[in-house]
Amino acid sequence: MLRTFGSSEPEIALRAYLYLIGAVAFRRSVTYAELAWQIKRGGPNPLAKPLELLTRWCKTNGLPALTSLVVQEATGLPAPGFTAVSRSEIPDEQKRVWDYDWFAILPPTVEELKT
Repeated sequence: MLRTFGSSEPEIALRAYLYLIGAVAFRRSVTYAELAWQIKRGGPNPLAKPLELLTRWCKTNGLPALTSLVVQEATGLPAPGFTAVSRSEIPDEQKRVWDYDWFAILPPTVEELKT
């Protein structure tokens, strides 16, 4: 049976995960606006909670901070609220993300992203 994504924060986080690992394959970052548009997420500060859930999942599982690839268009860096690594460590963290084989692991489940 075909299932579709709902609009809960963990489901939005999973959609972001899927889009971001696609960006990894091309060793590129994505802007907040691009990600929000691609995963159909609108509203004020639409990505804060989903990216927080995804960041937590990565940290819990000892993975590079996949969300470090989401950047502001003007600066090319994550927003100031990004705290997975210090600002000076962001380029190295992005390299770790690009070098990690994300396709070798199963994506997080919605349940895993809730915790």
